[in-house]
Order: sequence, then structure tokens, then C-alpha cells
Amino acid sequence: MTRAESVHRALRAALLAGEFPYGQRLVEEQLAERYETSRTPVREALRRLEGDGHVVRDRTGGVRPNAPRVSAMRELYAVRTVLEDLAVRTAERDKVDALYEEWLELRAERDESPDFVYADEAFHEGLAHASGNSATERYLRDINERIRVIRIHDFTTVDRIVTTVGEHLEILDALRAGRTDAAAALMRVHIERSAEVVERRVGELLARMFEEDRP
Repeated sequence: MTRAESVHRALRAALLAGEFPYGQRLVEEQLAERYETSRTPVREALRRLEGDGHVVRDRTGGVRPNAPRVSAMRELYAVRTVLEDLAVRTAERDKVDALYEEWLELRAERDESPDFVYADEAFHEGLAHASGNSATERYLRDINERIRVIRIHDFTTVDRIVTTVGEHLEILDALRAGRTDAAAALMRVHIERSAEVVERRVGELLARMFEEDRP
């Protein structure tokens, strides 16, 4: 792995984790110091991230994290709905049983933290893995990474976490009982609810950015 590739991977992870505010300019010198390298690998990494849509260049030529757009989130969730439906309908029973046991334990632990988003992602990617379709799992993981920066704020209340755990177990119960259509319907509702939360979060974020930009 080249130095530019290493910086790209680390900086992309930081962007997806929301470590850089959307209004903050990404300065090459500061990033080079952060990743203990020269400006050249940083410049190459930023150029690649710009091509991927993770950062944007403003009117002055500065590079900033790319703020999410409602339309983009809707597109991602439309694709996610299709992938999740495929995963549910093709998941293997024995792998579903293992996932069910994991979530029973998680419900008992009551992990009340915004980091719960990672457990939620693991659930959906676990179902995709249970389908045996590596492409479904790979594409779903990519979508999860792209929406994580907003979804990390989803699970800030106990009610939200408890509801999500319950919905996951309900989906798995239906699959274990052989009620595939019911499981697919439950998954669709589950994803639609998540999309509503994410869209609301994007709206709140854009409203804050607008207020901050006002003189």
C-alpha cells in the first residue's frame, strides 16, 4: 500500500466518522502533520476523495467535507431497500439462528450509546452475509459507510435503541419461522423508518449550517 493510499483510507474513515465538521476547511499541511507524511500523499488522497464525492472544493479552491444532501440520502435508501429485501429472502436458516442469539444477548446488555449504529450495521450486513451473496454484502457495507456520518446520531435515546432491537428480533423471528414474505415486509418498514430519521437529521444539519453562515 502506498503512502497516498494509506492516507486516503485513514482520512476517508475519519470523514465517515464525522471527525471533521462540514464547514471546516481541510488544510494539507495540518493533514500531513496528522498522518505524519508529506503534503504530496495528502494532496493525492484529497483528489481521490473529491472524485468519490466525500469532499468538495469551494469557490476559493479550499477542500471541505461534503455535506449530505436529502436527495442523495433518498437514492441510497432506495438502493438499500432493494438489497435488504434480497438479503432477507435468500438468508440461510442456520446463519439466521446465530444472528438471533447475538441480538438476544444485545437486548439483555442494553447498549445505550450512539455507537450502537455499528451494531445496527452489523445486523444488516450479517443478514446479507447469511444470504451467501457477497455482492449484496459488499454494496450494503458501502451504503452503510456513506450514511453512517448521519446515522451515528440516530441512537441517542433509549427508546430508539430499544425499538430497533425489537424490530431486528421481529424480523429474525419471522425468518426462523419460515415466514419470508412477512420478514421482508417488516424489513421494508424498518428501513423506511430509518430513512425518515436520516432525512430529518440531514434537514437539521443543513438548517444549522445555514444559521452558521448568516452574518
